Amino acid sequence: MTIPTHETRRILICDDEAGILDAYCRIFSDLVAQTADDGASDYDALSADLFGDAPEHAAAVIDEIVTCRQGEEAVEAVRAAKAAGKPFGVVFLDVRMPPGIDGVEAARQIRALEPVINIVIVTGYSDHRPTEIASKVGTVDRLFYLVKPFDADEVRQMATTLVNRWTSDSRIAGELAAQVAALETLNEALRASEASAHDAARRDPLTRLLNRTGLREHFDSVDRQARDNGAGASLLYLDLDRFKRVNDTYGHGIGDRLICEVARRLSNAVAQDGFAARLGGDEFAIVCGSPRLDAVLGRILAMADEPFLTDGHVLPVSFSVGYSRGGDEGGGGIDLQEHMRRADVALYVAKEAGRGVARPFDPDLDRIFLRDQTLARDLKAAIDGNGLRLSYQPLMCIDGKRVTGVEALLRWDHDAHGLISPEIFVTIAEKNGLMGELGEWVLRRAFEDARAWPEVTTSINLSVLQFAKPDFAETVLRLAGDMQVAAEKVEFEITETAMTNDIASLLVQVEILREAGFRFALDDFGSGYASIGYLSRLNFHKLKIDRSFVSALSTKPDSDRMIRSIVSLGAAMGLTITAEGVEDVIQHDILKAVGCHQLQGFLFHRPCSRSEVEAILHRETLAREDAA
Repeated sequence: MTIPTHETRRILICDDEAGILDAYCRIFSDLVAQTADDGASDYDALSADLFGDAPEHAAAVIDEIVTCRQGEEAVEAVRAAKAAGKPFGVVFLDVRMPPGIDGVEAARQIRALEPVINIVIVTGYSDHRPTEIASKVGTVDRLFYLVKPFDADEVRQMATTLVNRWTSDSRIAGELAAQVAALETLNEALRASEASAHDAARRDPLTRLLNRTGLREHFDSVDRQARDNGAGASLLYLDLDRFKRVNDTYGHGIGDRLICEVARRLSNAVAQDGFAARLGGDEFAIVCGSPRLDAVLGRILAMADEPFLTDGHVLPVSFSVGYSRGGDEGGGGIDLQEHMRRADVALYVAKEAGRGVARPFDPDLDRIFLRDQTLARDLKAAIDGNGLRLSYQPLMCIDGKRVTGVEALLRWDHDAHGLISPEIFVTIAEKNGLMGELGEWVLRRAFEDARAWPEVTTSINLSVLQFAKPDFAETVLRLAGDMQVAAEKVEFEITETAMTNDIASLLVQVEILREAGFRFALDDFGSGYASIGYLSRLNFHKLKIDRSFVSALSTKPDSDRMIRSIVSLGAAMGLTITAEGVEDVIQHDILKAVGCHQLQGFLFHRPCSRSEVEAILHRETLAREDAA
């Protein structure tokens, strides 16, 4: 068997569906060496005015990606690549690719041509068991499986790992063939590799900090030493605030750089007083084995004073911290698992306090969690027993004289706690799996009320979690049919800050509802990091300017420039522009001058009941009749 010694990193992807191939290319886009600059568009200029420069791609780990749509093509591509001396290191094969050979047969033929290639069998369902596939393809340790629908990070990690493995294997095999006489040297290298693998299994590959396994192994020794000094190790949980938006706006490359920079700063802040670990994503843990926890915590919080600068972008380093103090009552004798539970509880409270803060564990926090569980139980009862209500705030035409729509606002009057903010109970619903039931209650009640004002549009806020249910669109269509509501008179609002990087399921269900006639609005625009891509990919009908921009019109000079940019963006994309939070005449005049289409705020109407909305609309009808 001849193994090439070059290190060209090439991947072959074979799937009979063009959309799947495009999905792969998007997933791997920032891993592949770039060959040409992307063209700029008018939208890019508007985007730069709003959000800054576009992100830079991450460092390439793949030299070339080749795609094909049939098994025979994949076999021929592998044969041609081998003949040209540029073999593939990894091939992704779909199981079913009619009308030609299937993925298993293609894998068998490819393995015969290239024994060392890494083969990934991709399937949503299969007529073949893994043992059957392995018996046909051979070389089990280079045969992997990926189940549809797959996670983008999982595919990226698999591709990166297998390409690096193939490159490493090729190099080692080449050296082995060239240096057979130096067997002992090779054995030493393998032993070093084993030690490195042992270390790698305990370290995060991106930051080189300890991972969860390394944290568990190192904690006991640090804790024992701390107890010898009369206390015990303390544990801090830290995660970056709204890190997902950084990835969504600037790309994973910039996000990874930010993670690495935070890891570096954490290591410097902890110094000799303990160690830092990365638990995954934007979550970190710090173990402090010295009695100087307050000093360590102060250094960690000071990290946020210096923003992260990269490629012309200025990103805030904001985070929340929850910690379990080793010297607290009972703290010196608790184990790592209890420390982690306490720190996690404290982190939850830190986020609830507004983020960007640190909170220690306190026994009272357990009672807070018990309260949240009680509220979750009461919320479930309120949903089942119609203990909630909807208020409606009118949306006005630009002159402020005519109601063109109403926005449904959910309210909960708790028997014991009074009026509870939606920010509290919606969060509880999301954390306790009640979002589906709560959302359906809102839809049913809003559809029922909308029949009382068929001449205006009813806006309903949706949580992205509702789209996680594959039958959500069908549920909406069924409810609208049952209530006999015209789809074109219903508008769904999705908050910008709730947008996620993975919007595949969202796209599918939004398109179903759009085709049925429902309208969509991007709410609170400007409050988060949504890109122009969200506006174009989800095909919104309306853009709602966040109230923070509107309130600034009365207090900050030149604050209308940002609103003008947003209005220009909306006009370029053919969107209706609505301004929220209009409270005075000055704001009204400016918003009318810059080209907004709709207004909403206390200047015109406060949220009111269904009967009050009916009365408002009735008065407008009488006024129009009198004018005629």
